[in-house]
Amino acid sequence: MNEQRTYTIRVAAQLAGLHEQSLRTYERRGLINPARSKGNIRRFSDADVEQIRLIKRLVDDLGVNLAGVEVIIQLRRQLLEARRELHELRRQLQEH
Repeated sequence: MNEQRTYTIRVAAQLAGLHEQSLRTYERRGLINPARSKGNIRRFSDADVEQIRLIKRLVDDLGVNLAGVEVIIQLRRQLLEARRELHELRRQLQEH
Protein backbone atom coordinates (compact mmCIF):
# COMPACT_ATOMS: atom_id res chain seq x y z
CA MET A 1 0.00 0.00 0.00
CA ASN A 2 1.40 3.39 -1.02
CA GLU A 3 0.22 5.63 1.80
CA GLN A 4 0.63 9.36 1.27
CA ARG A 5 2.68 11.27 3.82
CA THR A 6 0.82 14.07 5.62
CA TYR A 7 1.82 16.81 8.01
CA THR A 8 0.25 18.79 10.83
CA ILE A 9 -0.24 22.52 10.33
CA ARG A 10 2.87 23.22 12.42
CA VAL A 11 5.10 21.02 10.26
CA ALA A 12 3.54 22.23 6.99
CA ALA A 13 4.12 25.85 8.04
CA GLN A 14 7.75 25.08 8.91
CA LEU A 15 8.29 23.30 5.58
CA ALA A 16 6.92 26.31 3.70
CA GLY A 17 8.63 28.93 5.85
CA LEU A 18 5.40 30.52 7.02
CA HIS A 19 3.43 31.05 10.21
CA GLU A 20 0.58 28.67 10.98
CA GLN A 21 -1.88 31.58 10.88
CA SER A 22 -0.97 32.20 7.24
CA LEU A 23 -2.03 28.64 6.40
CA ARG A 24 -5.32 29.14 8.22
CA THR A 25 -5.88 32.34 6.20
CA TYR A 26 -5.07 30.54 2.95
CA GLU A 27 -7.55 27.82 3.85
CA ARG A 28 -10.30 30.33 4.68
CA ARG A 29 -9.74 31.99 1.30
CA GLY A 30 -9.93 28.66 -0.50
CA LEU A 31 -6.31 28.73 -1.65
CA ILE A 32 -5.56 25.40 0.02
CA ASN A 33 -7.82 22.59 1.12
CA PRO A 34 -6.00 20.21 3.46
CA ALA A 35 -7.61 16.91 4.37
CA ARG A 36 -8.98 16.48 7.87
CA SER A 37 -8.42 13.59 10.24
CA LYS A 38 -11.30 11.91 12.05
CA GLY A 39 -10.55 14.30 14.91
CA ASN A 40 -10.87 17.25 12.47
CA ILE A 41 -7.11 17.95 12.54
CA ARG A 42 -5.70 19.46 9.34
CA ARG A 43 -3.49 17.00 7.44
CA PHE A 44 -1.34 18.62 4.75
CA SER A 45 -0.04 16.51 1.86
CA ASP A 46 3.15 17.10 -0.09
CA ALA A 47 0.96 18.64 -2.83
CA ASP A 48 -0.56 21.01 -0.24
CA VAL A 49 2.92 22.07 0.88
CA GLU A 50 3.90 22.72 -2.76
CA GLN A 51 0.75 24.82 -3.22
CA ILE A 52 1.64 26.80 -0.08
CA ARG A 53 5.16 27.38 -1.42
CA LEU A 54 3.68 28.61 -4.72
CA ILE A 55 1.48 31.07 -2.83
CA LYS A 56 4.46 32.25 -0.79
CA ARG A 57 6.51 32.83 -3.98
CA LEU A 58 3.68 34.77 -5.60
CA VAL A 59 3.28 36.99 -2.53
CA ASP A 60 6.93 37.41 -1.50
CA ASP A 61 8.76 37.38 -4.83
CA LEU A 62 6.16 38.90 -7.16
CA GLY A 63 4.23 41.11 -4.74
CA VAL A 64 0.86 39.58 -5.62
CA ASN A 65 -1.87 40.16 -3.03
CA LEU A 66 -4.10 37.28 -1.92
CA ALA A 67 -6.94 38.34 -4.23
CA GLY A 68 -4.49 38.11 -7.13
CA VAL A 69 -3.23 34.77 -5.86
CA GLU A 70 -6.82 33.48 -5.92
CA VAL A 71 -7.17 34.48 -9.57
CA ILE A 72 -3.81 32.97 -10.52
CA ILE A 73 -4.57 29.69 -8.76
CA GLN A 74 -8.01 29.44 -10.38
CA LEU A 75 -6.52 30.12 -13.82
CA ARG A 76 -3.80 27.56 -13.14
CA ARG A 77 -6.41 24.93 -12.19
CA GLN A 78 -8.36 25.67 -15.37
CA LEU A 79 -5.21 25.40 -17.47
CA LEU A 80 -4.24 22.07 -15.91
CA GLU A 81 -7.77 20.72 -16.46
CA ALA A 82 -7.73 21.88 -20.10
CA ARG A 83 -4.37 20.14 -20.58
CA ARG A 84 -5.78 16.91 -19.13
CA GLU A 85 -8.80 17.13 -21.41
CA LEU A 86 -6.60 17.81 -24.45
CA HIS A 87 -4.35 14.87 -23.58
CA GLU A 88 -7.40 12.60 -23.26
CA LEU A 89 -8.84 13.79 -26.59
CA ARG A 90 -5.50 13.18 -28.32
CA ARG A 91 -5.35 9.70 -26.81
CA GLN A 92 -8.85 8.93 -28.03
CA LEU A 93 -8.03 10.18 -31.53
CA GLN A 94 -4.94 8.00 -31.69
CA GLU A 95 -7.00 4.94 -30.77
CA HIS A 96 -9.31 5.47 -33.74
